Amino acid sequence: MNELQPSILEDSQEFQNFFNESKSKPAISYLGQLAILIGLLGVGLIVGSLIAGIVFVAMTHTNLLDLEKAMSNPAYANASKIAQLVGSVVIFFAPAFFYALIVNKKPFQQLGFSKKISAVQAIIVAGIAFTGLFLSGALAHLNEIIPISHKAAAYFKQLEDKYSEQVLIMAQMKTVADYIVSLFVVALVPAIVEETLFRGGLQNILVKWTKNAWVGIIITSVLFSAIHFSYYGFLSRAMLGMVLGFVFYETKNLWLSIFMHFINNGIAITGLYFSMKKEKVTKESLNDDTYPLWIGLIALLIIITLFQLLKKETAKQNLSA
Repeated sequence: MNELQPSILEDSQEFQNFFNESKSKPAISYLGQLAILIGLLGVGLIVGSLIAGIVFVAMTHTNLLDLEKAMSNPAYANASKIAQLVGSVVIFFAPAFFYALIVNKKPFQQLGFSKKISAVQAIIVAGIAFTGLFLSGALAHLNEIIPISHKAAAYFKQLEDKYSEQVLIMAQMKTVADYIVSLFVVALVPAIVEETLFRGGLQNILVKWTKNAWVGIIITSVLFSAIHFSYYGFLSRAMLGMVLGFVFYETKNLWLSIFMHFINNGIAITGLYFSMKKEKVTKESLNDDTYPLWIGLIALLIIITLFQLLKKETAKQNLSA
């Protein structure tokens, strides 16, 4: 695993700028920055949930007290998509943006939005995303075979079924237009807002605070997976979070981690769309993409190799900038 240790050629001006920034004492301590981000996230969660509920009720003319039941109704799938779109922006993106605005006069630069990407970087990241699907499937299999009590298994199965039902409602796609809307609402927007919060915000703070990329990325990835409240998908999402974290750390470019996240989400939506055209999709069929552990090991080796190529291409880009 040493091959994944983050590094950028030290003769790169970009590396020197980042190194000096991480060594200098910030105006607000990293603990203070973390407290600001968490506080804003708490406010965003309350306000975003309230706004999403109001939007849904306004669109469906349902009762706010029956919100949970109404959102489980497939007839209100479009309203659910719009409500989630608005809610996710307020819950995830807004806290990260206002945190960055507090600590830096250039918030988008603070979050990692300020750089361009090369075609080669994009191709490599796309390769990492596709290969990651096999590693994810192997980890999903590992998650399933880890022994747990019958009571815990029943509880986690209930949570998984509820999550799958929401996915099926959100991803109702009967036409190409529905598919495009789902790509935007369920794939692109979550990729932007979640990467802004977790990689641009939280990971940035933790890596600089601990001065250890592995610690910052692992903690961020665990939290990233935990917010999805899915036990059987926990290892897969934690792995996805780590890969996204290393993509961002190696390139210092949030657009690339957003691109990879979008590919990951987009593949799932695309597969679901074509499955819906052929046959009825059930919540059980959403969780059957598992692979043997040996396939996951091969995928991991390929991902490590692709990261080496990404490092070289990023260093080349930095030297030519």
